[in-house]
Amino acid sequence: MSPSIPKIKVCGMRDPDNILRVIELQPDYIGFILFPGSKRYIGENYELSVYIPGSIKRVGVFVNSLIPQVIEWVNKLNLDYVQLHGSEPPEYCMELKNMGISIMKSFGIHTQFDFSVVTDYLPYCEYLLFDTETALFGGSGEQFDWSALKNYHQNKSFLLSGGICPGDAKSIKQLESQALHGVDINSRFETSPGLKDINIIKKFISELRSE
Repeated sequence: MSPSIPKIKVCGMRDPDNILRVIELQPDYIGFILFPGSKRYIGENYELSVYIPGSIKRVGVFVNSLIPQVIEWVNKLNLDYVQLHGSEPPEYCMELKNMGISIMKSFGIHTQFDFSVVTDYLPYCEYLLFDTETALFGGSGEQFDWSALKNYHQNKSFLLSGGICPGDAKSIKQLESQALHGVDINSRFETSPGLKDINIIKKFISELRSE
C-alpha cells in the first residue's frame, strides 16, 4: 500500500462554472493546458475569472515552450507549478528552478522504460509525473502498465497519470510504490474536452480518500 492517501490533480480545466464545481470537491491541484496542440488548450487570451483557494495549487502544463512564455503564464495565472510535458532537458528545468519556479516533469512510460533517464532531472523537480507514452505528448486516455513502476527506485515523489478511470481508485490505493504522491485525472472524467463530469469526480475522490 502507498504510505498515504494520494493527492488529486484535476487537469485540463477551462470553463469557469466547471472550475467552481470542481473546487467544491477540494482537489489538491487544478491543471490548465497551455499547449496549443491540445484539445484542452485554454487559449492565448484566457483570463482566470474565478477564485481558487490557496489550498488548491495551480498547475500549468507546457510542451517545449520558450521560457519567456512559461514565465508569462506563471505570472498571468499565478501558477504554483509548471508541468513540463515535452522533451525539455535538465538544463531547461534548472533555469526555471533558478527563477524560483516549482516543476513537475512528465515522462512517457512504456513496459521497457529506463527509469535512469530521470536521474539528471531530480535536483530541479519538485515532483515527477509518469504518463502513458504517446506521440501527442499525453492526453491519449490510455493507461500504461502500472507494473512498470516496480522499476522506479528513486526517492523523488511522482504523480500517476495516463488514462486513469473512475473505477481505478481501489487499484491506485493498492499500489506498492512508496514514492506515489498523487494521481492526475483528465479525459476519462469528461463529458467533452475540457468539461469535467462533477458526479464522477466526486465519487472517485470519495473512494480514493476513504480509509
